[in-house]
Amino acid sequence: MTLFAGHINAGTQEQLAAYRQQIDSLDQRIVELFQQRARVVEQVGKIKREAHLPVTILGREQQVIKKAQELAKGGPLPAEAVGRIYQKLVEEMRNWEANLDATLPQFSGQPARGRSK
Repeated sequence: MTLFAGHINAGTQEQLAAYRQQIDSLDQRIVELFQQRARVVEQVGKIKREAHLPVTILGREQQVIKKAQELAKGGPLPAEAVGRIYQKLVEEMRNWEANLDATLPQFSGQPARGRSK
């Protein structure tokens, strides 16, 4: 690969560097959005726990995935690919939400300091 890279002209290398910089910037934004989504999922999980609801609500995950596929139509990435990405995202968020109970300190009727609102 290094032999091939030596044959790429400077203009091509500059273009690749510029696009890679865009990808790095987009990746940063995507990760920030994942973390923002996780904060919302955490709040949803809190409400579900207080209401004694299950982590997974039948049909909701498929609804989210289907909506993402609909939003992806007309883009260069096939809607099915976006669906697979969202399937994994939803799965990871669900698993993380389910484990929130295990990571919360257990108190006997006393609200946790800094957690009461």
